[in-house]
Amino acid sequence: MAAQQTQSTLCWVWCASDTSKDKAAFKHPATLPIDDEAAAKACFQENRRGPRAARISPATMLKQNGVFVLIAVKGVTREVHRSMVIPWYEGLLILQELELAKEQDASSIKADWFDAELQAVLHKEQVKMSGGNRLSAAVYVEKRLLTVAMTGASVIDSDDKEHNFRRDNVKNEDKSKLVDGEDGNGFYRIKEITGYLPPWEAFRHAKCGFYQDFYQVRWEHPFSEVDYSSVENGSEATGATWEPDECIPTHLDPLRIFTKKAWMKKKRDQEKIDAEQQKAQALKRKNSEVAPNSSPPNAPAPKKEKEEVPPPPAKMAKVRRDGEKLERDLLNSKVGHDFSPGDIEQTLGQIRSGWPKQPQDYPKGYAVASPPGFCWADCDCMDDQRPQKSWETRKAWLEDPARSSAAQAAIQMFSGQTRFVRRRGQVSKLCYFETAQGQFLDQTHNKAALELGSTIERAIQTVLQHIPVNALMNEADQVRIPCRAFLSEDSDYEPLRCHASLASGGGPLPNWVSLDPDIGWISATRQPTPSELPLQLRVEFAHAEGTVQTANCSVIAESAQSSWMMVTVPIAQRFNEPARCPLERGVRAALHEHFNELYDFNKRISRDRPLGAWLQTMGCIMRLLRSAGGSSLAFSTQGR
Repeated sequence: MAAQQTQSTLCWVWCASDTSKDKAAFKHPATLPIDDEAAAKACFQENRRGPRAARISPATMLKQNGVFVLIAVKGVTREVHRSMVIPWYEGLLILQELELAKEQDASSIKADWFDAELQAVLHKEQVKMSGGNRLSAAVYVEKRLLTVAMTGASVIDSDDKEHNFRRDNVKNEDKSKLVDGEDGNGFYRIKEITGYLPPWEAFRHAKCGFYQDFYQVRWEHPFSEVDYSSVENGSEATGATWEPDECIPTHLDPLRIFTKKAWMKKKRDQEKIDAEQQKAQALKRKNSEVAPNSSPPNAPAPKKEKEEVPPPPAKMAKVRRDGEKLERDLLNSKVGHDFSPGDIEQTLGQIRSGWPKQPQDYPKGYAVASPPGFCWADCDCMDDQRPQKSWETRKAWLEDPARSSAAQAAIQMFSGQTRFVRRRGQVSKLCYFETAQGQFLDQTHNKAALELGSTIERAIQTVLQHIPVNALMNEADQVRIPCRAFLSEDSDYEPLRCHASLASGGGPLPNWVSLDPDIGWISATRQPTPSELPLQLRVEFAHAEGTVQTANCSVIAESAQSSWMMVTVPIAQRFNEPARCPLERGVRAALHEHFNELYDFNKRISRDRPLGAWLQTMGCIMRLLRSAGGSSLAFSTQGR
């Protein structure tokens, strides 16, 4: 027998929202209408679910014995199943959510029973628990529901144990250990879980309406491309639906916890913003309600408090203190620096004298690291400017003669394996081994990736020679130069800065066109006159060491046919023919998704995309191809 609970505690109990209905026919609000056509019709066609089917009433829990609980509601005692009783704080979260639903759109199921009496209870508890702010749903999920699944009437877990409405053995395991599923027997593969609704939010949500944890599930292909927004549990996200907890297999518990943690982080930030807004509104309301005190006749007017005037913004220097130009920042071209070494060398020289060498030199609660222990009076180990001494670079345990000779013998023996490796650095003293890749790896896939990447690189360069001026005036579609299309192999990383000038003479650009030096965004502020076009540009790309490459671009008038759409067709057709472009299967699958944004493989025509979006997608494809060509992603299957 389970121990009886004798202490009275406040709680809430579920009951039918319509008191005229038969109590015996009332079901728990988490129960789905499975194999019950009449109940399904009432839930989804007549919309009798959520707050329209069930309500909560305040009660007092008197005694609990096993699965039954003795409660008192308005002085009347009765015994109910423990699943019909919910904790006091959780019930307040339901009321709080219903109050918020009044301010929101049609995505909420309204509750006619949420009257002034329940509002008063909610506001009283909000003042008591959170100082007048809203109750924290994120804290409750973290403390009570992180490892608890609010589920359906009967759920069997992976250990063949049955759970009713609450499953308290959610396993917090590594989600990376999950394996891909298979379609069949009424089950469909899940691509990812992208959202979470706690039961009090799902209870009043128009796409849910049941008191369970709900998850936004995005399904695997081909269902990931279907728009489910018009179905009963559809989501606005393509290929996703809202699914109750009982429809998610229990072995996906790691995904449950991962999604809840992501929801908690987002909810905490939102609750913090809401609390600040509530305080600001309360302060504004208080100031508006305070009336000025009446003054006696001939009384002097009260002195007005001097308003605090914010200090003026700090003036930004345009030159250094010595009159020279500011040092340009490497990452933000609009910021300059004024740095004068001055007596920095003398200041650094004081490090030795100020270094702690005795216990009393350390702050309270701190001590020297031991080993190595305190420095002595003439110790200079803290000085990073001086070279290391020979005794500091020797490790006796590594310089044992027997170990050293054995290591040298192993290196010599490995160096003799010329079929596999080649020893490098005997002249330059870099000392490393290079794998003899050409003898053992099938370079077909790598070569195809590099060749297609070079083709796209040349296509991007060609398109940038014919930039329509209208494309530069669309702020919603930023035309950014894919700098990687112009950089050499030994500079294969994004530049820190771009600089544009006229191709002839190197003069400044006209005032109607500009180039963002940090992100390479070309924009135009007005329509140029015909005499100002075409405009030939010279763009320099700089790394930390200076200019590394230049590119030529040209701005022209609007053309009859977009040049980028013309070059897309032969590139996509070549990619789509494995005989001409034998890419590795995984690489091809990844690139197909990006190519599909620019080319319709069914109709075999280019998609109408603006220039900025085209450059962004083609730049991404080019970088992926270079990565695939530079890394041996696939070995030959011959001889295995």
